[in-house]
Amino acid sequence: MEHIKIHGREFALAFNVNVMETLENTIDDFDVGKITEYVKKPGGLKDVLVAMTKEGEDMEGRKLDVDRDWFGRYMGASGPALAKIQIAIFNTLRKAMFMETESEEEDGEVDVVLEEIKKKEERDG
Repeated sequence: MEHIKIHGREFALAFNVNVMETLENTIDDFDVGKITEYVKKPGGLKDVLVAMTKEGEDMEGRKLDVDRDWFGRYMGASGPALAKIQIAIFNTLRKAMFMETESEEEDGEVDVVLEEIKKKEERDG
C-alpha cells in the first residue's frame, strides 16, 4: 500500500477489485488497461484517487472523510504536485498487480495490464 500527503493529511492508497468496480461505476466505458490515461486528466485523476483512497483508508481501519471536491480543492495544480500523486497511484497499481501475479509467474502467466502500465511509464519517463 502507498501513502500520499495532501494538504497536510496522509491517505492510504489501495487497488483491488473493489476499486475497479467503483471506477466502472464512475467512469463511462472504464477500461483498466487505460487507467494510466485517466490519471493524466484532472477529472480522471480525482476519480481514481477517490476510489483508491477510500479503499486504502478502509483497509487501514479508517473511513475516508473527504470527497472528490476536497481533493480537487487541495491538490496542487503544478506539474510536480500532480506528478507526485500520479506516481503514488502508479506505484499502488504496480504493487497490486505484482501481488496478483507473484504466484502466477510460476505457471508462466503474464499480467497484461501490468505490462501495459510498465510500457506507459517507460514511455512517459
